[in-house]
Amino acid sequence: RLIKVQQELFHLHPTYKILSARDGDPDRELAIIKKKFSFLHHKFDIDSAYGQYSLEGEDIFAHSFALRKAGVTVASVSKKFISLSDTYGVEIVTDEDQAFILALTIVLDQVLYDNDSQHHHQ
Repeated sequence: RLIKVQQELFHLHPTYKILSARDGDPDRELAIIKKKFSFLHHKFDIDSAYGQYSLEGEDIFAHSFALRKAGVTVASVSKKFISLSDTYGVEIVTDEDQAFILALTIVLDQVLYDNDSQHHHQ
């Protein structure tokens, strides 16, 4: 196990925490993700141990997203149309923590697509 994702309850907008699950570093808070209100595109603000990020939808159908850090795209996330289950393509620049970026993708899926969401994922 590398990372845990927990939904924070009692917030106006969906809010999640990403915590470390690594041996010797359990439950260290890695990030807080908050969905922001937006009319046309989905947007998330991420305050993390790695810096400030924003995850923004690039189309009105919420199938393509760009993860930006200091205005620079560090990952692209795309939901695949042809799969029977939720399938994503994720491209990550080499300097970024891959497990962390994949955890952000899980949060994205939980908020936008999972109508039967659970409150704790590992």
